[in-house]
Amino acid sequence: MKQRTFLAARIDQWSREHPRMLDLTLAGLMWLVLGPSSALVGLPAFLVGTAAILPLAVRRRFPTAVLAWSAAAFAVQLAVVPIPLPANVAQAIVVYTVAAHVASLPIRLLALGAALVGSVLAGFRWSVPPEYLTNVLKNALFLGILFVLIWVIGNLVRGRQANMRALREASARLEESRLQRERYVAQRKRVVAAREIHDILAHSLTVVIVQADGAEYAAEHARPWDRADVGRAFATIGRTARSALTEVRGVIEVLRDADPDLDGDGAGELSGAELGQLVDSVRAAGLAVDIDAEPAVFDDVPTAIRFAVLRVVRESLTNVLKHAGPHATAHVIVARTQEGIMVRVEDDGVGVGARRADTIADHGSEPADTIAGHASERSGYGLDGMRERLRALGGVLEAGPRRDGGFVVAAAIPVAVLSPAGRAEGS
Repeated sequence: MKQRTFLAARIDQWSREHPRMLDLTLAGLMWLVLGPSSALVGLPAFLVGTAAILPLAVRRRFPTAVLAWSAAAFAVQLAVVPIPLPANVAQAIVVYTVAAHVASLPIRLLALGAALVGSVLAGFRWSVPPEYLTNVLKNALFLGILFVLIWVIGNLVRGRQANMRALREASARLEESRLQRERYVAQRKRVVAAREIHDILAHSLTVVIVQADGAEYAAEHARPWDRADVGRAFATIGRTARSALTEVRGVIEVLRDADPDLDGDGAGELSGAELGQLVDSVRAAGLAVDIDAEPAVFDDVPTAIRFAVLRVVRESLTNVLKHAGPHATAHVIVARTQEGIMVRVEDDGVGVGARRADTIADHGSEPADTIAGHASERSGYGLDGMRERLRALGGVLEAGPRRDGGFVVAAAIPVAVLSPAGRAEGS
């Protein structure tokens, strides 16, 4: 049974892949089988049968022309041959071919009409006494019903083929849509990775630069200093660099992941401890930071929101380090509200504008590297990057100078509290 099924499937596949060869084979076999039987009736019958069968070799290439030829051959048969021939099967195949492979409805209806007219004429030609009219009616009715059924089957096959073509086109569109989505996801991964790497390196290098500049100044201007001070400075540099390297590796691992969690930035669990470690690293760079965060502030909070909070705090403190001046103090507040999580980072420093004005006053013009730095801030990776991150989560971010000096960054992120099962998954 399996072997028969396999053989039938192979034959069906071959016939679909080689329709012209199939038509040629069908016409040849029909002529070999039905041609000699028509020859028994006489030479006119053999010629008429051959004229009806051989055009089947091109029935799918020229269905309308074959229909006209078949109708003419059948008319000649009615005129010169008084009885039906085995080759008349060819007329039924032609009607099926037109119904199954011609898109024009008028031509298909023309084929049906020609078949019905031919059935009536054949009923008159092939009927004999004594019950001549009864035989005419029976023959015409039988042939007419037969051709109608063949025509309906051909239309059903044509509809099925049209549906299959539509399904293949839809499948191709779905495949193209899938490929476009994969390209979009890959591009999104690259954007997320670029933003993450920028955040990591901007914070870490700022800490390193502050420590290195402080050490250089102390070495040139301060009185001899303790080895412990040198050790603390270089320890902070080393710790910050190693932390940055680890985080960058984590981002690269996300890019290698076949199914990354882009919303969660590919990271694991985050709690108040990581927030404290971030603040400690900034303090080690010489910035006084006060933090006011509840221990349970991240309980039942999705991972994406936890890391958005961390990124806002880190970016804000990095900006304080770069722009607030040497004696600034930062204050960080992370608290739960009825709507979600509120983040506020403010400082009492001089701000970007004052630092920029001082630089111009000292040097007569703004250095090229400083101008490049300001251009980078406006490129979308600083405040604009934070706004984009929060906007994706339904949050908002406001930033600007304080009335009594300094700068403030305030963010609000709505939170949908996770269920215990969702909490475990989100963590």
